[in-house]
Amino acid sequence: MRKFLKFALLSALVVCVGLPVAFALFVAAMAMFGIVIGIGGAIVGLILGVLKLALMVVIPIAIVWFVLRRLMAPERTY
Repeated sequence: MRKFLKFALLSALVVCVGLPVAFALFVAAMAMFGIVIGIGGAIVGLILGVLKLALMVVIPIAIVWFVLRRLMAPERTY
């Protein structure tokens, strides 16, 4: 009888305290995981935006500037 009472008390403790605490820890861990993924996604988005700006605006302007500078340069003498 004593072993049964000990088992019943321990089982009730696990079910009434352990499971809710484990669930709360799981929810907190998933929230932190979501925050980390969200911040990482924001950083990746900013990097891709900068690359898009560079590829669509800065590089063509640099190429045109380079060509115009070469066209306006005096003839080379060797």
